[in-house]
This record gives sequence, structure tokens and C-alpha cells, in this order.
Amino acid sequence: MKIAVEGCCHGELDKIYAAMKHLERAEGIVIDLLICCGDFQAIRNVDDVECMSVPNKYKELGTFHSYYSGAKVAPYPTLFIGGNHEASNYLWELYHGGYVAPNVYYMGHAGVINFGDLRVGGL
Repeated sequence: MKIAVEGCCHGELDKIYAAMKHLERAEGIVIDLLICCGDFQAIRNVDDVECMSVPNKYKELGTFHSYYSGAKVAPYPTLFIGGNHEASNYLWELYHGGYVAPNVYYMGHAGVINFGDLRVGGL
């Protein structure tokens, strides 16, 4: 199983998925899973932008909203934990975790899930 691990996502899913596709072509591999380790920024709309705990100059919509609305579907199963720069109003609704968009799963405040034979925990 090939797993890509991303540090802070900062709402740039399109760039991350493009980089993964490039890596697959360049290395001749298939990536099975993306794990994002914080500051995912699952921002659905401009109201969520206002709930972000960041300086105003960093308040941007990002690309997650396209996945949330269904306009795009994540090309890889994606797991993430929250960080200190989130729209906490949305993630609080999923305190114990859950899908935030098709193929994109929030691990919750603390959680453990199975992905194939892999057990993944997030805090």
C-alpha cells in the first residue's frame, strides 16, 4: 500500500491531488491513500471563512468547497485531522468524525479507523 502524507493542507486540495498525480506518473506507482496531518481547512463557504482562527490576511476559501458541493470528487481516499487553523464550526458538528465530502473523512476530535489492513489513529 502506498500512502501519501501531507503536513498542513491549508485548503489547497487541488494542488495536493495534482502533485500526487504527478508523483504517480513520475515514479510509476499508484497511491492508495492520502493522510493530511492538520490545518486541513474544510471551508464550505464564506461563512466558514469568518469562523477560521487565523489572521484576516490568511482567510481564504481554498478549494475544499468544490469537493463539499460535489462539483469535484477526491481522486484518492483522504483522511485528515484538524489543526489550529480550521473553521471549527463545521468540524464541531462532526466531533466524533465522519465524511466531510465524498471520499474525504475527518478523524474527529480523536479517532481510529481501519483502511484495508491499516489501522489509523488521529488526535
